[in-house]
Amino acid sequence: MGSVRPQRGPRDEQVLRYAPLVRAVVRKLSSSLPPHVSREDLEGYGLVGLLEALDRYDPGHGVRFETFAWHRIRGAILDHLRSLDLAVRSDRQRLRRIEQAQERLQGMLGREPTREELAAEVGLEPDHLDAELGRLHGLVVSSFEELVRQASVDVPTPGEGPEELVEQAEVLDALRRGLARLSERERIVLGLYYYEGLSLSEIGAVLDLTESRVCQIQAAALVRLRALLIQEGFGR
Repeated sequence: MGSVRPQRGPRDEQVLRYAPLVRAVVRKLSSSLPPHVSREDLEGYGLVGLLEALDRYDPGHGVRFETFAWHRIRGAILDHLRSLDLAVRSDRQRLRRIEQAQERLQGMLGREPTREELAAEVGLEPDHLDAELGRLHGLVVSSFEELVRQASVDVPTPGEGPEELVEQAEVLDALRRGLARLSERERIVLGLYYYEGLSLSEIGAVLDLTESRVCQIQAAALVRLRALLIQEGFGR
């Protein structure tokens, strides 16, 4: 195809014609991205790039429209990913600040800090701390599960040596001790989520709580368990 302007016509028609180009860019980029990044979201930002390309393309520059659009689509998606990375980095810093306060108070008090004590340590009202943990829920869950993976809490597989099995047993013991220090409601929430496979909304229906409250309870419990594992030398 030569350097000609895309056929004029209804905008929807032009978008439909070049939509496969958006999907091709997303397919190429998503192969190197973590699985939690939504391809649907990327296609949405890619569409913004396509619309921009349709507006700005000048055939007089001697560049095929597909080439021009590819770069515009890719640029729009990368801009989104960069902003996403900055947001995640900021959230990780907020979460780490809460985790460090939890670890610090556990060391100073010799016991689990109360919700009010932890909130005061990070300079928030208790309700605001709950809301922050709820907002950071996905990050809290992935952070805890990553630590557990690092600590090798997997089902032992044939051929593993005695040292690996001992280490796994030690981590499981640490988790049991941590669970014993949680409130009954926190243990129930974690049990329903991890062992029964219920969603947060389903747990809320069982316990007569809102989904956001279940989200906050689970996040607070995982922050405490993670701090305990780190204190006992598992993970970082």
